[in-house]
Amino acid sequence: MTPRHDDTGIPPDDGDRAPEDDFAERWAEIVAELGKPDITEEATEIADPTGGTGPAVTYPVAPWVPAPTPIRAPRELSGRDWDGTDQIDAAEAEMDDVEHFVPGDPGPIFGGDPLLTMAWLGAAGIPIGLLVMIVAWRDAPLIFLQIAGVAFALSCMLLVWRLPHHRDESDDDPGAVV
Repeated sequence: MTPRHDDTGIPPDDGDRAPEDDFAERWAEIVAELGKPDITEEATEIADPTGGTGPAVTYPVAPWVPAPTPIRAPRELSGRDWDGTDQIDAAEAEMDDVEHFVPGDPGPIFGGDPLLTMAWLGAAGIPIGLLVMIVAWRDAPLIFLQIAGVAFALSCMLLVWRLPHHRDESDDDPGAVV
């Protein structure tokens, strides 16, 4: 190995570095402190919520962990505070009684124009049917695929043809109302 241009051959000075024996002694002190926690010194007592006082910590606590603070008594509820689900359920029941909301009859699903219903079934159902046919019946005759393609195209054209061609003159609504 060739020496570097700044290498003088003298080992670098370790400065204030302590000898290995000091490290071993310090490490033994640290291990001794961690190995023997004094439960009586580290356990603290705080007020028990039921009124008595007792040890709140029954396990050893490291010396750098702050002592727990006493538990505060719950504050008194004001008019805008809710103490739980019973009050929420009662308020919802009260609002239901006040509002008297009865949903309207949704009406029949297929009660509209039968031609429009068939067009929607063709536009939505034919691609699903073709997918099932391709997966389940791979060697289907070409005539089935051609008929399905024509029916799909006719369904889509019918749906586009049934769209409104112009806006109603009396409708001055700019769009959706939120």
